[in-house]
Amino acid sequence: MNNYNQPYLEKYTGRASRHKCPKCGDPHSFAYYLDGNTGQPINKTVGRCNHESGCGYHHTPKQFFIDNPVEKERHNITTMQPPTPKLQREIGCIPFSYVEKSASYNSSFVLFLCGLFDRFSLESPTIERLMQDYALGATKDGGIIYWQIDIKGRVRTGKVMRYNPETGHRIKDAGGINWIHSIMKKHELLPDDYNLVQCLFGEHLLKMYPDKVVALVESEKSALIASGVYPEYIWLATGGKSQLSIDKLKVLKGRTVIMFPDVDGYEYWKNKAKDVEAIGCKVVVSDLLENNATDEDRANKIDLADWLVRYLSDGTVTELRNELSEAEKILQEMIDKNPALQVLIDTFNLELVA
Repeated sequence: MNNYNQPYLEKYTGRASRHKCPKCGDPHSFAYYLDGNTGQPINKTVGRCNHESGCGYHHTPKQFFIDNPVEKERHNITTMQPPTPKLQREIGCIPFSYVEKSASYNSSFVLFLCGLFDRFSLESPTIERLMQDYALGATKDGGIIYWQIDIKGRVRTGKVMRYNPETGHRIKDAGGINWIHSIMKKHELLPDDYNLVQCLFGEHLLKMYPDKVVALVESEKSALIASGVYPEYIWLATGGKSQLSIDKLKVLKGRTVIMFPDVDGYEYWKNKAKDVEAIGCKVVVSDLLENNATDEDRANKIDLADWLVRYLSDGTVTELRNELSEAEKILQEMIDKNPALQVLIDTFNLELVA
């Protein structure tokens, strides 16, 4: 009998490792599931599209084999044994000196933030705080580096993105998203088998501010803009809808967590919130965008950053108050223990996880 090795998603090693999506047709957005024994694609329809909001295609090996029993036999699924436990690999870390060397205001996104806060001044106390808290870096061509630093101060990787400095919108045709660990591997500064385990963007702030309420958003951009407006909370980003994993969120155990899903992610995040509560968190979910987004907002798939920029561009941030129904009664105990939570509840419409 053969040893059983689980199918796995193809790791990103460049454009050649991303393929045409069978649903949206993007030629470089689809990751195949590979046979755990042969390393070959199970089928060109079995995989996950990177465009989670725009496409969302995800066809798992399990479902494929249910629908195609002949393929199940061909891959010897019926004769495979459970996997032999593997030794846990050490999490890959990048020397902190690279974070220090990259520290710079010279990114197009920081320039955009300067237009939102304190009248375009690089000496703005808001910009200075965001730079220091989040250890923001910049590339030579103006891309921002969102460093992922965990609660122990270990640098896992850095996400490189480019923005229009006037609108703050991401420039998607400028090479897309890049990763510092991938760049370093290409320059032989990291080993080819570097074990990337991503963490929350801003995770290191949990140790710096042990008593603050955590506000969780999807994008790094939203975390920075919201932190600029509401510094009394720790704003963390998952880095994507599919990155809302319990393994990544275990670090929040014992904290009060406010979740702010994008306009197209409310139901998904609300369901996930129950899992977050199960690991020992007090969780509330904001339905601010769910209840207030226009049809145009939904078509544009806005997030909290878009919502806040709308008011900042007008020169004021409007308080947003809505009824909390029964959640108010349940949250009162939390408010008594942490009065600062009331400010966030008054500003955003929050819903307690059932």
